[in-house]
Amino acid sequence: MYFVLFLIIGLVLCYLIPFGPIVAGGIIFALVVDQYRQTMHMRDDIRDIKNHLGLMNKGEAQEYEIDKQFKDVDRLSLEEMNMINRRIEAELEKESKNNKP
Repeated sequence: MYFVLFLIIGLVLCYLIPFGPIVAGGIIFALVVDQYRQTMHMRDDIRDIKNHLGLMNKGEAQEYEIDKQFKDVDRLSLEEMNMINRRIEAELEKESKNNKP
C-alpha cells in the first residue's frame, strides 16, 4: 500500500517540479536507509532473545559475545579505556618478564 502511494507521489513530483526526480530519489533513498536501520535493530533484538533463551549454537554464541564486547568498548569513557589499557600493559609486561630466560 505504501509503495503504491509513494509511487504516485513520486510520479506527481517528477511531473510538476523541475527537480522532481532528484526529490523522489532522495525520498526513496531515505526510505531504504530507514528500512535497513529497522532491519538491523530487529536482527539485534532476535539475537538477544536467542542468546537469552539459549538457542544459539557454539559459533553463534561466540560471535554474539564478541559483538557485544565491541559495542561495550564503544560506550566506554576515556578514563575507563585508559584504565583497561594500563591493565593490559601490566599483564603484557608481566608475561614478557616471565618469558625471559
